Parts: sequence; C-alpha cells; structure tokens
Amino acid sequence: MADLILHHYDTSPYAEKIRLVMGIKGLAWKSVKIPVIMPKPELIPLTGGYRRTPVLQIGADIYCDTERIAVELERRFPKPTLYPTGGEGLAAIIGNWVAGSVFYPSVRYALGVNADQMPMEFHKDRAAMRGQEPNVEATKRAAPKMHNRLRAELEWLESLLGDGRPYLLGEKAGLADCSVFHCVWFVRRWGPPVAQAMEPYTRLKAWMGRMDAIGHGKPTEMTAAEALDIAKGSAPTAEPHPDPADAEGFSPGDTISVTAEDTGRDPVTGTLVRLSANEVAVRRSDPRVGEVVVYFPRVGYDLRRA
Repeated sequence: MADLILHHYDTSPYAEKIRLVMGIKGLAWKSVKIPVIMPKPELIPLTGGYRRTPVLQIGADIYCDTERIAVELERRFPKPTLYPTGGEGLAAIIGNWVAGSVFYPSVRYALGVNADQMPMEFHKDRAAMRGQEPNVEATKRAAPKMHNRLRAELEWLESLLGDGRPYLLGEKAGLADCSVFHCVWFVRRWGPPVAQAMEPYTRLKAWMGRMDAIGHGKPTEMTAAEALDIAKGSAPTAEPHPDPADAEGFSPGDTISVTAEDTGRDPVTGTLVRLSANEVAVRRSDPRVGEVVVYFPRVGYDLRRA
C-alpha cells in the first residue's frame, strides 16, 4: 500500500487529533509540513482549493476533514479499532458535538487572550476563513465569554470521567477521545494564563496524561515536493458509487462543487465519483499532480452542481 502522508503543521489542533489516531493504531506515516496560513501552494494542487488542516494523502487519493480521515484509517487498519465502545455512530456524534460546541470556545478563548501576540497576517487569514474582516479588539473582548463557555464543556467532561473510567467511553482510547483531546490540548499548549482553565479538572488532566502517552505512531519527514511527485505517479483507487437514496438527484459523472458549511468555504470542483449518506468524492486534475480523487464527509459539506 502507498505511504500514509499527512499534510499538517505542529500547532494545528485538528492535526493533533489525527496524529493521536496514528498513535492508537501504531501506524508509520510521512509528515509533510504546510504553512499555518494561506497561501499553501504545495497543498492546493492536491485538494483543488480545500485549505483546512490536516489532509491525508494516500497515493492519488486525498482525504479531507478529520472525520473522513479517521474513517479511512479505520477501514484500512481496523485493529486496534477506533471504536472500542459504542461503535462508529457514537464516536461521530461526539465528534460533531466537539466541532460545534467545544472547539470554538477553546480556540477563541486561547486566541483572544493571546491576540496581541499573533501577527496581523494570522488574524486576516482566520477572519477570511469565517468570511469576515479581522477585528483584533473584538477577539480580545470575546475571551471572557469564551472562557465561561469552555468551563461548562470542561465540567461535563470532568463528570463523564467521574466513575473512574480511564477514557471517555470506557477502558480503551478511541476516536471519541481524540476528538475531545485536540481541543483541550490546544488550550493547554498555550501555558499560563490560558492553560489555567484546566486547573480545577483533575480527572480531565489525568486523562490528558494518558492520551499524551499514546503518542503519534511512527512519523518520518517528507518534503511537499516528494508528496506531490507521489500523487503524480499514482492513480486514484475510487470506483463509481451512486447513492440511490440521494434526495438531491446527484449521480456519478455530475460536475459538482463541494464546500464546507462552516469555515474555509473554498469550493472544490470536480466530477462526482462516490456518494453515500456519509461520503462524497470528486475526481479532478491539476498540472502538478495529475488526476486525483478528493474525499469529504457528507455531513458539514454543501454539494452543488457546478
């Protein structure tokens, strides 16, 4: 099988989620470092416009969004499973709760407290992802409100661990743990005063120590140019797959655009290859990498005929 190539940067919380998935499964993978902000000239040829982090490349198959990446890693490497308790559905529900309720206050609190330390180019980039103009003072003013929202989430998590279980759903770590961990990891990594939000939650901090011990598998460095060459020399593996129950009438062969519904709304346009209740994949080409297939989850993404 082709190498697992993760395009990421060290401080990305969502990349930390997938690095932990690699650790749970003990996988060897190639690490390609990408810029924190746009432009990302050695990523966009693979994705066709999708700019969020991380992206998993396997040959000429390009997986976007951590939910879709995790599903693919579980499919290819089923043991040890990411779903030791409760199955894929429960992990997906927790992942969606985290993305909608925990990630936002975690990041807004940490960045609000540290807004003056971040370069204006960073503020402009993140505002553009939300379709807004940068407003550093508003980001700073929002920090106390985000702190209070985060406290509520942390208390729920502390309560979940109240029966002595080592991980959020039981005796073994899984995708649900990775989904939650990357948010509190982001808060902790800033140090005082941001990380002090974690101080009252002793069970949560002990759980974080157990998650830290899992590690990131076996990464080795790879250059972006090498990764692009691998895509150029590979062929996508996706076979056409229609969704007979699709209420919008999409079929393989349609030219469509796929756009994230929340942030980073950069459309990816291509020929629809695969569609199901939980997946959409489009075939596209770029002079640098040739033909690739780009995969997304269905939930959280808008499909339109291009």
